[in-house]
Parts: sequence; structure tokens; C-alpha cells
Amino acid sequence: MSKVLEIKDLHVSFDTYAGVVQAVRGVTFSLDEGEVLAVVGESGCGKSVTAQTIMRLNPMPPARIPAGDVRLGEHDIVKASEKEMQKIRGNEVAMIFQDPMTCLNPTMKVGKQIVEAIKHHRKLSSSEAKAEAIKYLKLVNIPNPEERADQYPHEFSGGMRQRAMIAMALSCNPKLLIADEPTTALDVTIQAQIMDLLAEIKEETSTAIILITHDLGVVASMADRVAVMYAGKIVEMGTCEDIFYRNAHPYTQALLKSLPSVDADKKDKLVSIPGTPPDLLAPPKGCAFAARCSHCMKLCHEEQPPEFTVGDGHYAACWLLHEDCPSPEERGDKADA
Repeated sequence: MSKVLEIKDLHVSFDTYAGVVQAVRGVTFSLDEGEVLAVVGESGCGKSVTAQTIMRLNPMPPARIPAGDVRLGEHDIVKASEKEMQKIRGNEVAMIFQDPMTCLNPTMKVGKQIVEAIKHHRKLSSSEAKAEAIKYLKLVNIPNPEERADQYPHEFSGGMRQRAMIAMALSCNPKLLIADEPTTALDVTIQAQIMDLLAEIKEETSTAIILITHDLGVVASMADRVAVMYAGKIVEMGTCEDIFYRNAHPYTQALLKSLPSVDADKKDKLVSIPGTPPDLLAPPKGCAFAARCSHCMKLCHEEQPPEFTVGDGHYAACWLLHEDCPSPEERGDKADA
């Protein structure tokens, strides 16, 4: 299976009046053809910045890529010119944004917007492009696609607009589809429909998908692998089974404890993670999660943990996994909330 995307030691910074914000601090992962990778974590942990860097959507300046390598197929994204990126965006990689209403032009019919995207990247006549637009509206289960293509975005419901965005993203057959919290603004019923639709796309095409979300529950049914991000770093990576049932990082465990469960006892309380994420204007020299971790040791404040292998393809960056780590009693662990 061929590699669609390879990211190595990616750093992304933003120059602000207050200083340099180190938004992404050494992210490394790869993605195979047809694979679904879910990237989860709290708001501000670097998920969207990482995704937008793949498409070079962060305005530069103030954004900078001080180090790292991003390769999309044969393309070197970091070194690519804006002219090259215009050919890559939509054609090789496409993105579904959180709020489709801010991405769809309210003054243009939905079908025409998809036609423009198709004609920009594929050598088709206007009639052929319109037929393709209708085909993709049908693919994403929009009823009466011929009629809907001649309507404006405000005539669509929230879920329908999101489907139209997905149709536009798929219309040029990209190798990689990035879904940036595609269900955030939708109710739970429509959320389920959108996730089912992405699962169908995964089964019917060889498109690789990066699914960005803050909700681990959303990804359980369709992700092949999960990357847990915190403070600009991937702190744990593994399969869905690894992350849900064999998790090794305290942050991953805390995220899972904060999710409601249908099997939970009525007396059980949801656990919140105390404190706030660190200031990325001046990231801590040790583990970024140390100040909020109930298992924290002195070493955690002084030195960043390396990646420890937990299982096949499963790793976590936590000093608790070191072979010389003392026992919970010796550490004087605080009781979990």
C-alpha cells in the first residue's frame, strides 16, 4: 500500500506582538492510501494548524515552518511555491471545514461552485463539469441533486451544506481528504449521518482521510489509527483498540474518563481535567501535561519524555513507560478524581 502523506518533525510557529507561538512542536506521522487517521485533543492543541499546513493555508507571515518535512505523494509541501500549491489544493488534497456557510459563496448556486472547482483542476467542458457536480451531490446522498444544484447555500440545511462541501472536496478525486471537525455545528442525528457518509467514502474509494475532532467518541467506528495531540505534540498514537482499551498516556486516559458511557453506573461522575493547557508562547521544558497530571514526577517537569513503544504501531510519550520508572507507591501518586 503506497504512502499518501509523510510528515517528519514538523514545527509551525506564529509571530505575534506578544512573541512566537509554537503551535506545532515536532509532529511526525504518515498515512497510507485508503487509511483513516483521527487526530484528537483539546482546542488549541495544534490539530487544525497541522492540517492547514498540509495545504499551506496558514498565512505566511505570520506563520512560519522553522523545521520539518511534509511530503504529499511526490510533492514537497514545505518548499512548494504558491503556484504549485494552487494546483495541489483540491486536486491532490481537499478539506472539509467546520462551518460550511463560511466556505460556500452565498451569492453563487451550489452546483456552480462545485463546477468551478472541477473546471479548475480537470479538463472538462461546462456541461461535463455540471454532470460531474450532480454526480457528486448524488454520491453524498443529497436528494434531487439536479434541482439542488440550482439552489443557493442558504436554501440548504446545515447538514445539507456539509454534504455539499464534501461533494466539492471529492469532485476532483483527491488522494487525501482532511475533515476538520466536520460535525461540530450539527445536531447528533446529522452528526451520525455525516460520519456514516465518510465511512461510505472510505469503503468506496481509496481516498485517505484525516479526521480532526475533539471528541474521541466520534472516531470509534471509522478510524484505523488515532493520534492524540496535546500542546502541539502527538503524545500517543495507535489503533482505535489501542487508544480505547490499551491506552498508556495519562492525557488519553483523562480524555476517555471525561466521556459519558451508556454502561456507566448512575452514581459515577464524569471526570474533568484540572487546569489549562500550557502557554505555547513559552512551552514548558518538560512534559507539557505535567502540571495537570496526577502521576507527575520531578523528571516530568525537567525533561521532555521520548516516545516509548507500547505495542506494534502503538507508542506514547510518557516517563511512566520508562523501564526504570518507580512504582505508584514510590511516586506518591495522587488519587484519580
